[in-house]
Amino acid sequence: MVTQNSLDKTAITHWLQDQQAAAIKMEEERTRFLLSLTKDKALAIYLVLFCSAMPLEAAKPSLLLHAMRRALQHKPTDVPS
Repeated sequence: MVTQNSLDKTAITHWLQDQQAAAIKMEEERTRFLLSLTKDKALAIYLVLFCSAMPLEAAKPSLLLHAMRRALQHKPTDVPS
């Protein structure tokens, strides 16, 4: 059995138009939501997002940074001239 893999241009065109319409609708909804926020609510959302974006691990120096600091603390006694 031989099957032909072809794309239906009409179906793809409709799909693309639907995707573009959905993108426009989401942008409109996003804009309307952001414009409806009070300054206090916007700040509260910002702070929650900011704090959740930085994991607690990121606040600590990495193991590599610790190793580099230890290596730099050891000063060689014999420096070639």
